[in-house]
Amino acid sequence: MSPLLANIYLHPLDQAMTERGHRLTRYADDFVICCKTQKGAERVLRSVVRLLEREMNLTVHPEKTKIVNSKKESFVFLGHLFKPGKRMTPSDKAMTKFKERVKEIKRRNQTVDVQQLVKKVLNPYIRGWGNYFGTGDVLKKFQDLDAWIRRRLRTVQLRSWRKVRKLHREMRRRGWKGREMPQMRMTAWRNSKSQHVHYALPNKWFEEIGLCSLYLICKDLRSQRG
Repeated sequence: MSPLLANIYLHPLDQAMTERGHRLTRYADDFVICCKTQKGAERVLRSVVRLLEREMNLTVHPEKTKIVNSKKESFVFLGHLFKPGKRMTPSDKAMTKFKERVKEIKRRNQTVDVQQLVKKVLNPYIRGWGNYFGTGDVLKKFQDLDAWIRRRLRTVQLRSWRKVRKLHREMRRRGWKGREMPQMRMTAWRNSKSQHVHYALPNKWFEEIGLCSLYLICKDLRSQRG
């Protein structure tokens, strides 16, 4: 309800900015107003603060409310970091929240069917996050995140197997010809990056279980834009 109520309550702000010919971009109580000059921005800032605090009895955020020269400085809006040169990426805070959420999903599902975890829990989150941030300059960043997610899921699968002989069985199934089989702790994070685990759980395996790829989401969004 919060964004809806904010949209209703802040409608007078939209009207005032439109009447004065200013370019306003707003979602709920977060907004950006574009001005051509520094003096114009200072004037608009004073009028907006006056409207919101004196006439509408709201409190303007002291840190978020500021003037930024977008040609020289970066700024964050709705989780996106807008950089000079019309470049846009997820903010550091958005990246941190994404990784924390993926880690939390992993922690809650230490010994589960990984395919069901991917299908029912992880994919919906990855798909939504990827489509929201995928229109920015994120191709390489998304590629790196895909690799990080795969490593996280490898640790889940190792924990689910519990015994190293199940890793050995999967390696043989995929054609491992080596004489010696590895001995490793199935719960150690570092082992998820080992050659043997990558052989048993290659990138193709994630395609087989239907894991969403942030990289492919980004490429698809780019193709739609032409």
